[in-house]
Amino acid sequence: MEDEIRERLGYQSFQQPDKIADAIRLISDKKLWDVVATKLGRPAKDVKQQLSAIVDRRNKIAHEADIDPTFGIGSRWYIDEILVSDAVNFIEQVVESIHEIF
Repeated sequence: MEDEIRERLGYQSFQQPDKIADAIRLISDKKLWDVVATKLGRPAKDVKQQLSAIVDRRNKIAHEADIDPTFGIGSRWYIDEILVSDAVNFIEQVVESIHEIF
């Protein structure tokens, strides 16, 4: 059974909130983002928006060399240690919340 699950889902990306919720629905009928949001003390919409923003930035870094096209070639989007630290901390909170739920 585990091998079949890995085969069917191994190529999929579970980064966007809707895709993560789709994967969780394979094992639970709980409304993932409502439960995570309650644990984080924030509205579900805000949690999903923040996660989407982090994923979008990750995609810019990985697929677009993190270049801001409005400033021409070579100008990168702004980033600093605080932004990175905030993103990492948020993702850790989300993952820990999901782990506690399941």
